[in-house]
Amino acid sequence: MSVLNAIEKRLLSLGYFIGLIGVLQYVVVTLWLMSFYPGGRIGFRESIGYDFTLNFLSDLGRTSRFGQGENPTAFGYMATLIFAGISTIIFFGALCYYLNKTVKSPAVTLCFILGIIAGIGYIGVALNPIDEGYWVHVKYVQWGFIGFWCMTLTCAYCIFRDPGFPDFYGWMLLAFAAVLGLQICIMLFGPRSWSSDEALRLQVIAQKVVVYSEILAMALLAYGAMKSLGRSR
Repeated sequence: MSVLNAIEKRLLSLGYFIGLIGVLQYVVVTLWLMSFYPGGRIGFRESIGYDFTLNFLSDLGRTSRFGQGENPTAFGYMATLIFAGISTIIFFGALCYYLNKTVKSPAVTLCFILGIIAGIGYIGVALNPIDEGYWVHVKYVQWGFIGFWCMTLTCAYCIFRDPGFPDFYGWMLLAFAAVLGLQICIMLFGPRSWSSDEALRLQVIAQKVVVYSEILAMALLAYGAMKSLGRSR
């Protein structure tokens, strides 16, 4: 068990809570923004509304909807994704601080660094809308996903090394890492989204599966971290 004083416990609880709120608000806000998205997607600029299987989440952050006028969801998407990125950094900072109490390994520091990289990736996606800087946007997407994948594997290793943290959460992270790894392969090596509607649908669905899987993994991990904190001395 880790040895923590009352102030440390309060700060860690706050960090876990911020991480949980960060992912939950992203789900709520993006689903809400979808109802306001006026339309437009790759291959069909005149489409009406948001198509869950043919519009990327990044489409919500476009400053203009494929040359069809201003996009009213752009600011909301930027704000929710920035908060999600910041909360990711805070959450893994708190988690790694806790793990460092019992896991005396450089892997804990590496986990925190990778969490920062993933969080910066998400913030970079928000600040570089896909229609204003396509390649910069794409690089930040890759940075965020690949950084989170590496961090997930490292975090799972640290959890397995911590006698006070249930192994279930380590296995859960490895399961999520498999899903994320498949999505990264599709993102990097799959058919390009602009080549056909089928290719676009594959890329969009893969993105949404991994994003919502990541949110579920983060929520479960936050719950596990809070329980482990409650058992610590």
